[in-house]
Amino acid sequence: MTTPSPLPDHIVRESARAKHVHLRVSARAGLEVVVPVGFDRRHVPALLREKAAWIARALREVDRARELALPDSTEEPPERIVLRAIGETWTVDLRNVERASVSVRELDGGRLLIEGRVDDPAAWCPALRRWVMRKARRHLGAWLESEAAALGVRVERVSIRSPKSRWGSFSQSGTVSLNAQLLFLPPELVRYVLVHELCHATHPNHSSQFWRLVKRHVPDAQALRATLRDGWQLVPDWMHDSASASDRPD
Repeated sequence: MTTPSPLPDHIVRESARAKHVHLRVSARAGLEVVVPVGFDRRHVPALLREKAAWIARALREVDRARELALPDSTEEPPERIVLRAIGETWTVDLRNVERASVSVRELDGGRLLIEGRVDDPAAWCPALRRWVMRKARRHLGAWLESEAAALGVRVERVSIRSPKSRWGSFSQSGTVSLNAQLLFLPPELVRYVLVHELCHATHPNHSSQFWRLVKRHVPDAQALRATLRDGWQLVPDWMHDSASASDRPD
């Protein structure tokens, strides 16, 4: 009789918003199993064994994120911020000032000055998120327009937000919504997301024709899609809360 392999350390968390079971791995919380209210937890071990390969891969990404000096908590501001999508690395300087607001300012030499109540996460976290949003609006919109021109697709509007569950979406009105957290991903993953959304202008579904079109423009789309599942591990915790995250564009 074969002895089942031991389960990885994990916590089970109920969420009133969850409609399905989600697995989430983060540097702060480790492996979380997010389940709908009333879910039979006796099914969790089988699910963990079924997803063992994904879990192992995600845990390796967390270890790699630690090596890259990504913060594993929101108690203190990060020492360094890596925006892989646009090839920027920022070294963070702090200036503790007693005032109501926190400012974030770019200095020469790749230095980022956070000034204000830098000992209060409720103050500096939103300020850093606003800075990321400004960077995303500056870079992702132009990148999307460039890809749209190459594909011959017309984009009516670009929306940059920071949702917890999707990298991007395409609406019937022609609006492309992109997640500002894409800035933390490698550029090849960002381009895959942009092309994925633009292909929805031709096929507003995930049909076989849609995937063929995506692969025509991104030949290694299948591999990139698999890698994207671990992309959330490259996003620092101060960019999001503990809510569950999906692993796909839509």
